[in-house]
Amino acid sequence: MIKVLVSFLLSVFLVSSVGAQTTGQQITDLDQLLAKVRAEHEKERALNRQREAEFLQERNAQQALLEKARTAYYLAQAKNNPAKMQIEANDAEIAKLRKELQQSVTDMGDVFSVYRQFAGDFSATLDDSQVSAQFPERSAELKTLNNQDALPTIDNMERLWYLVQQEMTEAGKVAAYKGKIVEASGAARDADIVRVGTFSAFSAGDFLRYVPETSEFVVPDKQPEKRFLHMAEKFSVSGGEIGAVPLDPTRGSLLGMLARTPDLRERVDQGGMVGYLTIVVGIIGLIVTLYRTLYLLLMRRSVLNQIADSENPSPKNPLGRIMLSVKNTNADDEETIQYRLDEAILKEVPPMEYGHNIIKLFAAIAPMLGLLGTVTGMIKTFEAISLFGGGDPKLMAAGISEALVCTVLGLLVAVPLLFGHNIVTVLAKSLIQRLDEQSAGILARNMEKSSFARHK
Repeated sequence: MIKVLVSFLLSVFLVSSVGAQTTGQQITDLDQLLAKVRAEHEKERALNRQREAEFLQERNAQQALLEKARTAYYLAQAKNNPAKMQIEANDAEIAKLRKELQQSVTDMGDVFSVYRQFAGDFSATLDDSQVSAQFPERSAELKTLNNQDALPTIDNMERLWYLVQQEMTEAGKVAAYKGKIVEASGAARDADIVRVGTFSAFSAGDFLRYVPETSEFVVPDKQPEKRFLHMAEKFSVSGGEIGAVPLDPTRGSLLGMLARTPDLRERVDQGGMVGYLTIVVGIIGLIVTLYRTLYLLLMRRSVLNQIADSENPSPKNPLGRIMLSVKNTNADDEETIQYRLDEAILKEVPPMEYGHNIIKLFAAIAPMLGLLGTVTGMIKTFEAISLFGGGDPKLMAAGISEALVCTVLGLLVAVPLLFGHNIVTVLAKSLIQRLDEQSAGILARNMEKSSFARHK
């Protein structure tokens, strides 16, 4: 079977080979075909042997190249091992240095953050400090240090430290220097300024208020009480001697509040028309009270003088007029004397009690006027609430101020008038009582004279 298969393959091979050569030569018998096959077979074997020889030759050359390359590899490896070890060592060193650099960058970042935060906070403190009016260039320098994008240098930190130390030093000093101040009218002028730390500043005895937005001192419209102004003026000219000085612990806030605090005139204006009417009532009542008090005191003095000189009655005082009313009356007519004495006393009583009811009326009206002002003020307050809501207390302050001021004015008027009414009433009653006593004495003396004349 195998032989048949081999014969078949050879036949196919020969047929294909002969078919390829038929174009040049025509095979006529089997001998030629066999010879042709044998020739081709030999030719094929020679070609294969040539290929094998070339392959073996090339294999030997490749083996040599492989050995050469391997030798070069080993030489290069032996040469590069120290470099590789150095590279690995360098990589380890680089990693270590990178870690140290990262730590340094983190530390510097913390320093930068603290520096920027402290510089920002200190910038606000510096702007609010009264020392900046004396050293205005500090704010610009600090802003330059604070606005840098790069990491702060040692010089920057030392400069910031210097500014902080300067602020601490100046805050504990009393400094006198020439500078500009702004008057209440808005005009600026040069003046001698005395600065007490970071709390208060004076110029020519006037308190100064520091304005952080412009780094200037302003003379407020309203100054503290005169005793404080006197202390400030005395301290300004003391020449560095130890002395008392008024301080504003809020560093100008109290002066600002003082400027917004209404004075007596403004308080009265807050009362409105009802407040003015209450004041008018009080003034009239006070004038009447003072007049009646002075009148009764003078009358009391004249009565006492008349008592001391009863033998010479004078028509210029009540007791003298009472004594003159019965001077020419018959001493035996006791009833007539009694009537005339009563009549004379009744004539003297109205002038003594004149105006008392007016004082009493004004004392009663004043609280009612205060209540009226309270009601009108509350009406204004509720109107403001209905129009603008209750979110802003300042809108309601006007009505509440009117209500409270009117109440205060009513009480301030009523209380003195009540005391005044009581005083004049007591003085008048004491005079009337004294006149009654003297009248009884006059009647008794006339009765004694009449009885003595009858017995005689």
